[in-house]
Amino acid sequence: MKISWKRAFGVGGFLAGLCGVLALAIAGTDLLTRDTIARNKLEKEQNGLRKIFGGDANYGEATPLEDAEHPTLVKYWTVHEGEETLGRVYSAKGKNAYGEVALLIGVYSDFTLGNIVAIENTESYGQTLEDGYLLPYSQSNDKESAVEKVNCGATYGAKLCREMILAAKSHYQGGQA
Repeated sequence: MKISWKRAFGVGGFLAGLCGVLALAIAGTDLLTRDTIARNKLEKEQNGLRKIFGGDANYGEATPLEDAEHPTLVKYWTVHEGEETLGRVYSAKGKNAYGEVALLIGVYSDFTLGNIVAIENTESYGQTLEDGYLLPYSQSNDKESAVEKVNCGATYGAKLCREMILAAKSHYQGGQA
């Protein structure tokens, strides 16, 4: 069978053109949805903040973090109720071989652990992590011991969450601003 160079270049040109059109379609979709995705992410974060301390808490402005000792911490809010400082809420994001987890972590001003809210959970055992670790932690009255219980069927995800929670507590306790 003889190869026709004209036909080969024709098929190649068609496929290259098709790839170009599809690339433009993907780029256009990204441009159209980027703002909506960012707005939804910010709204989810704001709703999560209200679940940490609740009540009439004032969260103020977020302070960005770049801390080599605590690389999973992204930013924090100092939380006030009237004149009293209730504590801080940390935004933390971690990654392992099974996916990513982003949490909002409450730490009271006496350095005890508060509530957490999962903002993102793309772990392959994400629902197991929610049901077996994050939910029991949030419902526990003794958060200090609940943070250590990582045997939930999604152990690597639970360890990642524990590390982020303890990093938030350590950062606040260390007096770091």
